[in-house]
Amino acid sequence: MLTVSELVAIRSLGLSFLAGAAGGHRLITWAHAVDLPDPWRWVSAGHLIMTVGSGIPQDREEQAEWLRKLAGTNASALVIAPGEQAPDIHPQMLAAAEEAMFPIVGASYDLEFVKLSRQVIERVLQAQRDRIDAAQRLFQTYASALRDEPDMAARLDALGYRMGIHLQIEDAESGVPILQGKRAVPAKGAVGRFDIPGRAKAALTIWRPDAQAFDDIFLIRALVGLLSVELERMMIERDGQRRDGESLLRDLIAGTLDLGGAQRLLLRRELNGTLVALAIEPKGGAAWSAGDIHHAPELLGFSPLFLQDDLLLAVLPDDESILRAIISRLGSDTRAGVSGPITVAGGIPESIKQARLAHALALESGESLQRYDAADPALTLGPRTVAEARALIARYLGPLIDYDSSNTLSLLQTLDVFLRNDGSWKATAADLAIHRQTLVYRLKVIEQLTGLKPTTSSGTARFWTALQAGRHAGLLP
Repeated sequence: MLTVSELVAIRSLGLSFLAGAAGGHRLITWAHAVDLPDPWRWVSAGHLIMTVGSGIPQDREEQAEWLRKLAGTNASALVIAPGEQAPDIHPQMLAAAEEAMFPIVGASYDLEFVKLSRQVIERVLQAQRDRIDAAQRLFQTYASALRDEPDMAARLDALGYRMGIHLQIEDAESGVPILQGKRAVPAKGAVGRFDIPGRAKAALTIWRPDAQAFDDIFLIRALVGLLSVELERMMIERDGQRRDGESLLRDLIAGTLDLGGAQRLLLRRELNGTLVALAIEPKGGAAWSAGDIHHAPELLGFSPLFLQDDLLLAVLPDDESILRAIISRLGSDTRAGVSGPITVAGGIPESIKQARLAHALALESGESLQRYDAADPALTLGPRTVAEARALIARYLGPLIDYDSSNTLSLLQTLDVFLRNDGSWKATAADLAIHRQTLVYRLKVIEQLTGLKPTTSSGTARFWTALQAGRHAGLLP
């Protein structure tokens, strides 16, 4: 492509800058002869405007305004080869050109605009031919890499080597690498970053050994288009992996498949080492939703199990940085519970219960991430497993649950509200919209069925522990 400065440097044309030489870097995409008084209506960005001056106004202020309108089209430059009817160019017009960094180039009236246009058009067409050739070579290299390199990182190397650059695809927001060539990154640093369209929310970063800008927009667009296709193909594959993972996790939770029998399937997904279950409640504005979190760059080395239930359930390696990255990407107010290490003996159902219990604690504490192993001391005094929680409920709340199932009264709700109000008769009666004597009657029935008085310290402690354990373990609403 030809710049205005390069055009002026062609001695045979006899051109010189009259003003706006600071804009000499502008690219010329076409040459256009216009002698109308309103050339801005007929030209486009990048055009070299050639005139004999007959359309330029006489008045100095009008000349300055005329030039500003012309510069507003983002044309590359104005070439004036003044004829007999051309007015004198006033300093005001030249000053306006300097201010807009819009080149005004002087030429002899004897200069044939056809000759000037030929120079421009030949250079433009040659640049287009060069770009098409380069793009064709790029596509050929890409097609060859697809045949020879099953790994996309290797294909990035092949493309980068062909273009004399190093390529890295990264998360557009955080800069976390998604894919990068395996060759060493040049020490000079990045010279360009370009957004990649599509679902991946990715950007392409380019390095060059000489650290010069890589500004061939045509090739960049071709390259970005290729990588957009590659990323979409990867995302389709991961969408399929997520669907398979949902079925697998659903079977593991239901008990139709045990953890021992699923080990081979988990290893295929690179789920090895210590695994944990998560119960996640996404909340707060975020670029990533629960439905597409499996595309987060931190998860690209393996394929976690995800299942959308009342909470987002997941199984993945016990890596603190990965766990917190997921929570961060799902929203600033996201809360998550993490189970203890998943074991064959305990199985996935127990780990999911632990994760739910830890999630409930996260909501109470306000922590974004709560581990089951790090539960607060109050919980360690109560049940530590779902089986223990179930036994505790059966012992202290079972009679109430049985009674409620066959009566219109809700003794379990009455007990819960009474304890939440710290034993306040007035507040409890108001919350339940019942008379105080009705509350007295219900608490008396609770005592008769369970053998415990809700109004005593002993009864309060046992009932409260059972209610909390049941709720945290997901056994009670």
